[in-house]
Amino acid sequence: MSIPLFDCRVGPARLAALDPLWGSGALAAGPAVAALEARLSDRLNDRPVVAISDMTQALCLALRLAGVGAGDEVVTLALNCMSSNSAIAMVGATPVWVDVDPQTAVVDLDDLAACIGPRTRAVVIYHVAGHVGDLAALRRLCDDARLPLIEDANNALGAEWNNWPAGTFGDQAILSFYPNRQLNGIEGAAIVCRPQDASRARRLRRFGIDTARFRTADGEIDPMLDVPEIGVSASLPHVNAMLALQSFDDLDERIGRNRRNVSQLREALADVADLRFVEEVPGARGVFWVALVRSPRRDALMARLKASGVQCSRLHHRNDRYSGFGAVSRDLPGTDTMEHEMFALPAGWWLSQDDLARIVDVVRADAMGR
Repeated sequence: MSIPLFDCRVGPARLAALDPLWGSGALAAGPAVAALEARLSDRLNDRPVVAISDMTQALCLALRLAGVGAGDEVVTLALNCMSSNSAIAMVGATPVWVDVDPQTAVVDLDDLAACIGPRTRAVVIYHVAGHVGDLAALRRLCDDARLPLIEDANNALGAEWNNWPAGTFGDQAILSFYPNRQLNGIEGAAIVCRPQDASRARRLRRFGIDTARFRTADGEIDPMLDVPEIGVSASLPHVNAMLALQSFDDLDERIGRNRRNVSQLREALADVADLRFVEEVPGARGVFWVALVRSPRRDALMARLKASGVQCSRLHHRNDRYSGFGAVSRDLPGTDTMEHEMFALPAGWWLSQDDLARIVDVVRADAMGR
């Protein structure tokens, strides 16, 4: 039987929670949206949370809240997913590619400082596979440069820097409710924002209208109400919010199992000379969306794992290879290393002890040339 890299199944109890919705008619909007926002806000130091239809739209709105538009530049990781960086192009801006430390997969702060130029309007930092760096130092760098910071924490819910949650250091932060994230809503996202931006974000996710005042007492559109800033259709459906909300109940238990699984794999494979686990920065506590590892024999090892039924993945293809961004190439030695050596092993809460032992056995057998 195959060992999955991600488990996106929705269990019977969570499906049952949807039963009352189907006959209610409250599929697009309903109380679960606000309940999900409130629960996330409680977890994220009471920062306002605005639920959005998907993470790319959330990043587009976050960039808009940060004042980014056509002709601007945004510093971002080349080691990333298109669901993140495509938002920069969608608002008419151009990415400036920043490097990572290949030992830790976090942004190289010295390289980030070197990236900032006269057209830079924001910094977007993806927490690769749930790993976080020195978020306080990142915040200080952005403050010194007078630039808004957007944390792309799409798979990092539960990560911390010195006991402070990731997603609370940026002017905005993005979470994802895609099926393989910490909260499985099938689709969806959220913007964690500053208090002064929350009302605007709520308007922009619904065409720019003030939903509390848009209709008159008899349910008709108020012809006297202006819409001064036009937004988009990006509200999180009630059904998705309810599913994500159900995933909250055992969130910390699942994150804890991920951490224990990575620790167990790391210990069992510590003597495999050409396999290196990506390290955590002192003071950081990641959530281990996957077990992120490096090997100069990556492609051969991945082929062996897949042939043995162990799903694994290179995870990301560096985005600076795509000409559509119209960005200038930069020397990114850390990203070069990750491009040739990085891959993801399964580490999630769904793995059994037998699954973990099988992963170890395949890696060790390959290292011994069997």
